[in-house]
Amino acid sequence: MWTSFVAKFYSILFAFLMVFNTAELSFPALNESAEIVYEFTDELDGSAGGTVTVNAKIGGTYDLYWGDEDGKRLEMDGTPFTEFAEVKVKDGSGSTDVYEFTAIPEGAETVLAFKGALLCGQCEIPEEKQNDDGDALYSFGVLSDVHYDRYNMSLTGDDAVITFKNALNFFDRYGVSVVALSGDISTRSETDAFEKYNKTVALYDFPVYTCTGNHDVGYGEFLDRWTSLVNVDAYNEPVREGICDLADNGLDFVYAPDALDGDVFLFLSQTDWDYNRLESRILKDEQLNWLADTLEKYKDRRVYLFFHTFLADDNLDPRLGEGNLLNDKGVTYDLVYTVGTEDEARFRALLQQYKNVIFFNGHSHWEFEGVSMNPIMNITDYGGAYATLVHVPSVSSPRRTMNGSTDVFELFMRSSQGYLVKVYEDKIVLFGTQFWGERFISWATFNVYNG
Repeated sequence: MWTSFVAKFYSILFAFLMVFNTAELSFPALNESAEIVYEFTDELDGSAGGTVTVNAKIGGTYDLYWGDEDGKRLEMDGTPFTEFAEVKVKDGSGSTDVYEFTAIPEGAETVLAFKGALLCGQCEIPEEKQNDDGDALYSFGVLSDVHYDRYNMSLTGDDAVITFKNALNFFDRYGVSVVALSGDISTRSETDAFEKYNKTVALYDFPVYTCTGNHDVGYGEFLDRWTSLVNVDAYNEPVREGICDLADNGLDFVYAPDALDGDVFLFLSQTDWDYNRLESRILKDEQLNWLADTLEKYKDRRVYLFFHTFLADDNLDPRLGEGNLLNDKGVTYDLVYTVGTEDEARFRALLQQYKNVIFFNGHSHWEFEGVSMNPIMNITDYGGAYATLVHVPSVSSPRRTMNGSTDVFELFMRSSQGYLVKVYEDKIVLFGTQFWGERFISWATFNVYNG
């Protein structure tokens, strides 16, 4: 009877304190009420892939966080990490799988189990699994889908003016060497949007480069105003040190300064808004020829490829590949790279051939949380059959849908996402970032070991 009373008491206490889950509370009697068992998939240091089991007498949902050497929730330079997994305990136990790309961040030495605001248990991360990268060689930021002149909920005239600058300020504090985008600076190729972009990026000491997106190219002639206002020091004199391999179309280019340890940033711009027809083309033959030659030239170096539109999956399903999702009501994003077109087939083949590439794309705007409807939405390499493919949510308005819903919600002025990337000798670490509220999303923080 006494055991039953205690269980009921703590169940009520847990429920009451769930509303305070942004705090961190510790009750000595509860700190060991949950046992954590972590079985890792591989032996790579810093790799979180595996299965986590929580054994506890009190059922319900337990959130798992990375903890520092003192058993406190992990932060990096003052920015906190979210939970990296949740486990639903029923009948005394529950388990969850941690995605293979998930990273154990630097400084994480423990795993902490919280129920609401209450710390209920912890375990040590084996020393050989802890991140042992040392100092990063350099870092950079990744964003997509700024969309000036599209959203206005802030009563300032253009939400993107706030969200884009806010993200760049975050990267500035982290001392990045460059910020790269996967396109859609504008809404209708408007000069006003390109001027806003030009004015904003000029405020920072680091360069900011982007490819085009469908919104940048889909409304009349865009090339002259694009090259005069975007990527200015790549297209015009004086050209920044490190800019090279400018394509004959005057649009696609490489940024590879010596300071970035031999790594290559490759910006490939689609030139048409053309989807959902077998005759659709968003890359021209000469662009694909240039891309093939450039990838061959840099085949022994780490290449970051920025292109706006993502591919269908390895089974040619455009709803279930990296960059997209499909909920149980059939909600998906339908402006995908049209499967079976000549340019899609060539582009896909190049991503299968050159495994040294990390391909960043945007386009769908899906927030990181969409992974609940497609486990590979944020990152995959299809078991090593492709280059590493990484989807980037919108910095200005991530999109959300949920199972059971037929709606898509635009999260303007409520969410803003992208990546802070740290580069090491043998891997890169992508820190999924929520810029509103400034936190790193632990389950969207990934290791990429190809390079």
